[in-house]
Amino acid sequence: MHAFRATLVPGRKPPYTSWTFIELADDVAVAFGPGSHAVRGTLAGVPFRGTVSRSGGVLRMPVRRELLDSAGVLRGDAVDVTLEPDPEPRPDVLPAELRAVLDGDPEAARLFAALPPAHRRAWVAYVAEAKRADTRQRRAARATDGIRARAFPR
Repeated sequence: MHAFRATLVPGRKPPYTSWTFIELADDVAVAFGPGSHAVRGTLAGVPFRGTVSRSGGVLRMPVRRELLDSAGVLRGDAVDVTLEPDPEPRPDVLPAELRAVLDGDPEAARLFAALPPAHRRAWVAYVAEAKRADTRQRRAARATDGIRARAFPR
């Protein structure tokens, strides 16, 4: 388990400037090595699961709004972080609307399966988090274009 203090920072370029990240301390980044890694830990004492990956020359992890709210912290705050590799698998639970779209488009389904885990989770969340059924349907229908472009939802 690695423990360090980090400042919550914005992304450096669009569209990530509206996102919040933890940049890993140099010694922690060296311990994790190159590539993306599933992690678990705490942020200001609140447990989380996430993924760290290299971008802009630093190893960093996006911090979801729910975690910021639970921890009572904001971008710019310095927070105590604990982090360790997370060996538990993270299955994708597809919303019915997205499953139906992918079942009807085998090429999009193949491309979806080939996306990095963070991309798959982003598309799942994009569809699943809509409160209204018609909004979930619209988002699922639009997802195939984003999946083909290997882009995150907007």
